[in-house]
Amino acid sequence: MLIWLFRYLKGYVRIRIRGYSPERFLNLCKARGIVLWDLQNMENEYEMNLSIRDFRKIRPLCRKARAHLVITERHGLPFFLYRNRRRKMFPVGMLACCLLLYVLSLFIWDIRIEGNRARSTDVLLDYLAEEQVVHGMRKGAVDCKEIQSLLRIHFPDLTWVSARIRGTQLIIRVRENQDLEAEVQKAPVEMKEETADLCAERPGVITSILVRSGTARVQPGDEVEAETVLIDGAVEIRDDNGEVTGYQEVRADGDVWARTVYRYENQFSMSHEARHFTGKKRYGIYLKAGNGLVALTDPRTFPLYTTVEKEYPLHLTGNFYLPLSFGTLERAEYELYTEKYTKKEAKALAETDLNEFLNNLLQKGVQIVRNDVKIDIGRNFCVSKGKIEVLEEIAVPKIRQKEQSVLE
Repeated sequence: MLIWLFRYLKGYVRIRIRGYSPERFLNLCKARGIVLWDLQNMENEYEMNLSIRDFRKIRPLCRKARAHLVITERHGLPFFLYRNRRRKMFPVGMLACCLLLYVLSLFIWDIRIEGNRARSTDVLLDYLAEEQVVHGMRKGAVDCKEIQSLLRIHFPDLTWVSARIRGTQLIIRVRENQDLEAEVQKAPVEMKEETADLCAERPGVITSILVRSGTARVQPGDEVEAETVLIDGAVEIRDDNGEVTGYQEVRADGDVWARTVYRYENQFSMSHEARHFTGKKRYGIYLKAGNGLVALTDPRTFPLYTTVEKEYPLHLTGNFYLPLSFGTLERAEYELYTEKYTKKEAKALAETDLNEFLNNLLQKGVQIVRNDVKIDIGRNFCVSKGKIEVLEEIAVPKIRQKEQSVLE
């Protein structure tokens, strides 16, 4: 690419050589250090490219090799300027274009965020906009170190932030906390300092209990209700005779697993509205500059339609983005009809809803023991109803009240 650019700026010609011994002409060019490229053999003729500077050196070689030379094509900036020498506004336009590109290169036209998963790009961009880091700002006003510091302070779950400018792009790379420590730290600081019990979040039957701090108040096999104290935040203090002399309040800690029951109920109508596309489509093109939008071709709308929009930012190179983009619109017409699910379709839809509910439980670390949900398909409704038995950790901290007595 770079070689082609230099050749274009200096200008080159394509010539055709024929005569008594064109091969001798090629050997003479090689001996004189004349660079030829795109050489093609056409029976008794040869075609090739060479620069304007080398072209001025080959006439003695043609006479020596008894070869006849013909110029077939002229390429490059010198020929282009010569052809447009009478167009006085052309160099002015080129100068203005170069000046405009230079001015555009002084601003940030694209902010790219990479590595984010839990935090959406829109959330991060909205926060940056509040801190005056926006599209169209001068590159000289961008402080990458300050951006890194602001993001780490405002979003504690971002463990690493890198910001740098490349061309007209501001590239921000982030790394999020993968072990979910930020979720654990969402509890108030006061709760970490105060003593607390572990209580049942849901009713169930205790299956196992592991105490790391505190005193167990339940055993495996016990049936508990919600908010029942599972691990007490009070530890007995005994003397040498084994008698209780007092209590030390601590923050209860441990794992308590129980068998719990979730009641599941879901129903939907057997009748539903279905889209049927007619096959008619209309297309449109628009140009976007900053926040402004100009419709170049605005397609007419249908009574009912869907829209598929694609936007393409304009850039001169991979990193030189312009504040312009163009997009396409595709509108497809459809009609609505009232239909009824078949039994097979209704069952599949009910199972999909149930599986989504079960997957949400699994993502919380719940172990499903038994699924006793029945699907009843009626004439007008499909009803899913039943119980789901699971094993889950039910202990949640609850701050001990100051007036709560340790001894009952």
